[in-house]
Amino acid sequence: MNRCIVCKKTCEETELYEGIFESGMVLICKTCAEEEKIPLIKKPSSDQLQKADKRYSVRERMEHLSGMRDATEIGGEQTNIQKNLARLKMPDKKQQHEDVSNNYYWELNMARRRKKLSIRQLAELIKIDASILYSIESGKIPENFEEIFLKLESFLGLKLLKNHKKKISFTRTIDEEKEILSSVRKRMGERLVGEGEDGEEDLVGEIENTIKVIKKVQKSEESKNDKIIKLRNGEIDMSKRENLSDITLNDLVEIKKQREEQEQEIKVQKQNSTMFGDDLELDIDEV
Repeated sequence: MNRCIVCKKTCEETELYEGIFESGMVLICKTCAEEEKIPLIKKPSSDQLQKADKRYSVRERMEHLSGMRDATEIGGEQTNIQKNLARLKMPDKKQQHEDVSNNYYWELNMARRRKKLSIRQLAELIKIDASILYSIESGKIPENFEEIFLKLESFLGLKLLKNHKKKISFTRTIDEEKEILSSVRKRMGERLVGEGEDGEEDLVGEIENTIKVIKKVQKSEESKNDKIIKLRNGEIDMSKRENLSDITLNDLVEIKKQREEQEQEIKVQKQNSTMFGDDLELDIDEV
């Protein structure tokens, strides 16, 4: 009965292998071969013997040596990919309106990100339903878009509406300003004692002049914001110095940065459109 040359175990007790020991072939178990560092001879399987007898073309041998996969396997994967793509459909096309900027959804998304705000945070700040902002950024225009877009323009400092001139509006009405003047008169009562009506009129005139100055500053700021938006949209010639009055270097740097981001976004959109095609549809429920 065959036994391991080292531990003397029989072939019934353990599996024996042929190994090279000194100048001849011996039978040895795997454990003893590892301990004695005796190389084992592994016999080829029947499948390996059949493959050895099979003749391969030069192309098949080169593919095997280079590690290339079987062309039939690759073809099968490509077929599966095409089937999956056939089940897809692209999102709905972006809605457009003659009074709305072409890339309104992208401009809103980038302006919100520059403010480092989530959609929910922005919705809370301007008191608009978050679902409406979601739909706008996905390319859907709501029914009362003008009111919503004006709020977004005012808060984020961007241009979403075409051919729309801003109306100068102040936070206080005339009645509210009268109430403020009345409260100031009461607080300054001690100062007005002994000065008579002339002192009161001087104080009221001083306050009214201050309000006019504030309104003038607000109007100047809004004019500057309009000019920045027109520069961003390329509506103003930047080569003329008079067109850049009140525009700082930081404003120009920010405009350039926004233009580069917009160009990159348009480039990505074109690449995606070329990759999937216009007729490809993405059905989320089926995927």
